[in-house]
Amino acid sequence: MQNNKILLLIFIMFSLVGVTAYVAGLFIDVTRDAGLYATVSKEVYETGNLVNLTIHNQPYDQKPPLLFWLGALGFLIGGVSDFWFKLPVFLLVLAGIYWAFKLGESLYDRKTGLVTAVLLLSSFIYSLYSMDIHTDTPLQAFVTLALWQLFEFIKTGKNKNWILGFVAIGLAMLSKGPIGAAIPAFAAVGHLLIKKDFKRFTDYRWYVGIAVAFLITSPALIGLMNQFGWEGLRFFFWENMVGRITGSYVKAVNDPVFYVHNLLHQLFPWSLLFFIAVFFEFRELIINKFNSPEYFTFTGIWIYFIIINSASSQLPNYVFPIVPLMGVLASKWIVRSAGYAGRNFKILFSVQNVMVTLSWFGIAIVSFYLFPAPKGYFWLIAIAGLLSTWYVYTKSNNLLVKVMAPSVIVSFILMFLMNTHVFPYLFSYQASTEAARYVNNHAGENDKLFDYRHQQYEIFFYSKIDAKQLNDFNEAKLVAGREGTWIFTNREGVNELKNTTAVPDTIIEYKHLDLSRPAKFVNPRTRDEALQPMFLIKY
Repeated sequence: MQNNKILLLIFIMFSLVGVTAYVAGLFIDVTRDAGLYATVSKEVYETGNLVNLTIHNQPYDQKPPLLFWLGALGFLIGGVSDFWFKLPVFLLVLAGIYWAFKLGESLYDRKTGLVTAVLLLSSFIYSLYSMDIHTDTPLQAFVTLALWQLFEFIKTGKNKNWILGFVAIGLAMLSKGPIGAAIPAFAAVGHLLIKKDFKRFTDYRWYVGIAVAFLITSPALIGLMNQFGWEGLRFFFWENMVGRITGSYVKAVNDPVFYVHNLLHQLFPWSLLFFIAVFFEFRELIINKFNSPEYFTFTGIWIYFIIINSASSQLPNYVFPIVPLMGVLASKWIVRSAGYAGRNFKILFSVQNVMVTLSWFGIAIVSFYLFPAPKGYFWLIAIAGLLSTWYVYTKSNNLLVKVMAPSVIVSFILMFLMNTHVFPYLFSYQASTEAARYVNNHAGENDKLFDYRHQQYEIFFYSKIDAKQLNDFNEAKLVAGREGTWIFTNREGVNELKNTTAVPDTIIEYKHLDLSRPAKFVNPRTRDEALQPMFLIKY
């Protein structure tokens, strides 16, 4: 009894550490894609136009509107800020984890569902994309809801599951386009085909459901039609998805193992366990001649994975929508192996022990060398984590707890370190954010802010005064020298503006980190080499 009380205390303590880590991420500044999405959300909030999306008051077609509606809703409730942009999306992330629990329960059993939820919540990728918002963040939640409801519909034939499944598909498409329908289709259709359950395809509700999904998606289609005509619809259904795969829209060099090595850190601390679970799963399928109770995980994961892995455009966040299915697959084998305590469990347990050990070494390297001097309370949490890990290993008789708890503890501690210390330090070198805040504190009532030769959008999100983009030198010459004008630019822009007759009142230099290439910054010896000069000019 005493042992159970201590384990419960450990669970409560590190649940609070995990919650604190996630909440801390909501206050970290946005940049790059997240900065763009926050800026579009701000324009939706300011204009009230939910359908015809704009950026710099120009039509915007790259992403559907759901993420921007969520951001605008946050601004409506609490004002324009990092926290209120991220909070509605984070709540949806939590909903997605609950739906993943229900998916695991529906596919297998309640214990598998619970392990799935714990696995996802403690995965680095969930912490990352709750802090660094992408359209894939709401996409994964609604894809998970669709998968759960469609499997329930296949099992029960109930109308409520049918309606909710296709409404979720519509919301997924409203998050990131047709891929929101493709993943549930791969899972559901693939499952029925392998099961040879062809009679299911005669049920008219599948086809009415497609109409329901398109009805939900219609605001995105209407907005594209209004602003871009038929070309907008072509972009939504073809170019923005197939064009990225084939390279006709975005050309890049394909890396055949891109998502394999990205999953190694994005599924931390469960990545190696997932790969082992994949091996176990394929081995069992081959031994049983592909006789399995469900093929949702098989077709839902691997058809999509093969497509994105062979695509011309490859980004780490593209794999996020199928991570819930990966979580179910890994959880299935964790639960099964812990139940038998045989060879498979020994393999999983040994691998996770290695991951936990390496993770503690990683935390030590980050906190002592790469980004030293975290706050004092971090060390108290780290010591408590080490003691709790020792207690679980030596005192717990529950095999599932022994394989899961040490990994969850070290993962939450790493999330805490990253979101309270490392990421805030990295983001403190975002020059456009710092410049916008300086202007907010020093600009006059009628001052104007301009961005020149800088391709990120944070300055427009954080600026409280009128901010506009200068597209070329001719536009820059027209505004340079006007009293109350601020221009944010790079060194090339400064040199160009020096060739005009305008005389600056003030030039402030910032050190800027391009977060698309942070490798040099991570190493303290090359940190200064990673920083680029950016300038705020006041006339």
